[in-house]
Amino acid sequence: MTRKTTAPRLARRAGLLAALASVALAVAPAAGSAKAPVKFGSKLNPTVQPSNSLPGLDCGQEAAGPCTMVQNEAYGRPDGGERAPRSGTIRRIRVIAGGPGSFKLQVAKVKRSTQNGTHRARVVYGGPRISYQGQTEANFESDRYRVESFKVNVPIRKGQQLALRGNLSSMLRCSSGGNNTLLYTPPLLRRGPFTPASDTDGCWLLMEAVIR
Repeated sequence: MTRKTTAPRLARRAGLLAALASVALAVAPAAGSAKAPVKFGSKLNPTVQPSNSLPGLDCGQEAAGPCTMVQNEAYGRPDGGERAPRSGTIRRIRVIAGGPGSFKLQVAKVKRSTQNGTHRARVVYGGPRISYQGQTEANFESDRYRVESFKVNVPIRKGQQLALRGNLSSMLRCSSGGNNTLLYTPPLLRRGPFTPASDTDGCWLLMEAVIR
């Protein structure tokens, strides 16, 4: 009598465990994909040369202080790669620089005018100050370049862009023309009004963000 009672219970328990395991397997891929990192900005790897990056891009001859530089086109990710593909939190900033320097990370929202081609921007978030080392002679001789990575914790919304506040930057690849980098002098203040760019530059800002 005891065996007849226990067997159905064991069978029901086994069936319940199998069902729970199936649910767990079904949920796991979805949870994993939600946490998958997403990159935007310039596409960086050790083969990307910071060509003509020294002495660096400054804020202009008439600028007495720092300015804001906004990444308007991402090297290696044309056609919109400079804009965050989704909302989230930037956990890492990666850079390739020709020489040492520092900057204050910013996140900007840019409005483009289709009529006159102007770029109006405002800074929506100010991040930490980041100091980078740049390359050594050995890097340039071997044609393998140092990609520096920094932990950050910066919120961002879909469509926003990377920017920096500083006086000079060698995080550049200068081998083209156009308005790859937008310059705002004086620097943009956080949550300030939309402001037209005071100048543009053809160098790409070699900065990449990792969203999680």
